[in-house]
Amino acid sequence: MNIKFGCAMLRAIELEDIRLLQHLMNDPGVESMTVDMHYAVSVHQEEEWVRKFRNDDRCMRWMITLSNGTVLGMVSLSGIDWINRGASIGIKTGPLEGDRMRGDVKDAFYALCRHAFDELNLHRIETATLDYNVFSLKLSRSMGFCDEGIQRKKVFRGGKWHDLVIGGLLREEFIRYEDGCAPWQKNDNFK
Repeated sequence: MNIKFGCAMLRAIELEDIRLLQHLMNDPGVESMTVDMHYAVSVHQEEEWVRKFRNDDRCMRWMITLSNGTVLGMVSLSGIDWINRGASIGIKTGPLEGDRMRGDVKDAFYALCRHAFDELNLHRIETATLDYNVFSLKLSRSMGFCDEGIQRKKVFRGGKWHDLVIGGLLREEFIRYEDGCAPWQKNDNFK
């Protein structure tokens, strides 16, 4: 099932996404903003991962395709806990400045939050963001996530330890908008 909001559509991962996924794994700028392991990935390794990957009850991933045809990156719900109805949300996008659309990342993030609450019936979603990833912190806070805590010196990057900011959003805190009618889509200053 594709998920759509504003200019973003979340869709299944396809073989044609291999080059972008490999780029997201190998680009030092992109990887420096993520918490997971960092290692070089070949085209062959990425193809093997795509061929084997299946969404399941614990982890779901989608590619972000914009209405102008640009494939922007990937979003995920991981660590899904069906008993306590919670999950972690993640997003990884490439630096495709020329093909970007106003509010594209926010539209994708919102689409995934709405799907988590309204279709999967989750009660809570959370983020884990490196303290220096200002864009992701602003994004989650603008979507209503509350900073719930800091895991001090949790992640080692660039030769030093960094804090991990934990954010949470409850189902009843999530603000719902009709397709194409969110406030950021009307603000020419947002990108």
